[in-house]
Amino acid sequence: MDLADLAIRVMEFLGGPGIALVIAAEALFPPVPGEILLPFAGVSAAANDQHVLVPIFWTTLGSVVGGLGVYAVGRALGLDRTRALVRRLPLLEEKDVDMAVRFFDRHGFPAVAIARFVPMVRTFISIPAGIERMPVRLFAAATGLGSAIWNAAFVVAGYFFGVVGGEALEGFVRIYSVIVAGFGLIAGIGFVMQRMRARRRDNTAGSPRESPDDAGDVGSTLER
Repeated sequence: MDLADLAIRVMEFLGGPGIALVIAAEALFPPVPGEILLPFAGVSAAANDQHVLVPIFWTTLGSVVGGLGVYAVGRALGLDRTRALVRRLPLLEEKDVDMAVRFFDRHGFPAVAIARFVPMVRTFISIPAGIERMPVRLFAAATGLGSAIWNAAFVVAGYFFGVVGGEALEGFVRIYSVIVAGFGLIAGIGFVMQRMRARRRDNTAGSPRESPDDAGDVGSTLER
């Protein structure tokens, strides 16, 4: 059983609170495939004759709760301890933290809201918001606004196909899952390759080079 199957079972068993729990877990544990799960929340609501606003509410609540959890981590650690922690993580560097903090300082509320549209980024934007001690209510409002718009697009799509049902629903689920998995794989490979190329450039730039004086010394030695 993969993460998606487990998450769907939790959603089916617990209903609305289960949906909120799973979406909150995505913020705390990004490998949980949120973009796959959101349409299933709509499908489930259609199957149970619920209004489409019901799953939108629960998914948005989950996004806010998960975002607050990551925000609390950033606020508790602060900048120095966050940078020290990042130094121990593969493929991440201190400059990533500094760039995220500068981006947040520059854009604030819009940065948090718009970041909800980008997988992974929506998790990490909560850390500089916590580090910079953005007011909790303002952070929750920005997260709720961005999440409501983003989640609604996927939930409504799932709800529509859930109402139609039959082969249309099965085709939607199959094709959609492949597309999301493909984008996730491409993005992951691209990030790893970009980071490895950057580190190779840094290593090359930092390697000692022979100076003209050194070359002259070597030549004098050979002449002797």
